Amino acid sequence: MVSHSLDVLDRMVVPVPDAVVDRVLTFSGPPVVPRPSASVILLRQRYRLQVYLMHRHARMAFAPSMMVFPGGGVDPLDQKSGDPVIACATRELTEETGVRIEPASLSAWAHWITPEVEPRRYDTRFFVAVVPDDQEPADISGEASSAGWAVPKETLAGHLRGDLGLMPPTQAILTELAEYGSVAAVVAAARDRVVSPVLPVPEQAGGRRTFRYPRRGER
Repeated sequence: MVSHSLDVLDRMVVPVPDAVVDRVLTFSGPPVVPRPSASVILLRQRYRLQVYLMHRHARMAFAPSMMVFPGGGVDPLDQKSGDPVIACATRELTEETGVRIEPASLSAWAHWITPEVEPRRYDTRFFVAVVPDDQEPADISGEASSAGWAVPKETLAGHLRGDLGLMPPTQAILTELAEYGSVAAVVAAARDRVVSPVLPVPEQAGGRRTFRYPRRGER
């Protein structure tokens, strides 16, 4: 069966944080143009599927204290390559973890765009990649208070308990990875993956504000 990046969103109900609600109520536009960026979902198999996550410093301007995948924005050097976003993904992975991979090792997995009400916006493509056997990632970026391998299901449980923070893209991706359960299954799903962009839209429903996500087949 073809793997589609939007299918996981049917199982996502994400409340809009209070700080974002304030921006929703006061936003008058126009929205900031999102910066092209890339993030790498680095995988390994140790009895169970594991993913490399970084816990961002609380002082960071974007996504403070959040658990994230290695990544960042496209810079001028990336623009000189055939695919600037792919170049950004490999460069950011090396700069943040020391891991070097070939562009061909990346497989598209998801595509998220920061909501229009946010003052700092990114147009981010997420790629899966298996860590090479002879390399071990480490936090060399200075942007994280800690980093390491994690089991998706356990990370999601920690988020539900309130022990750690996950942004909606990270939560959605980890939800899928927990269901696949193995690196081999993720790699197989990535071969014919259909990736569609997700632009969360805040909406009022049933007395609370949530994010509305696109569904497969919507226009």
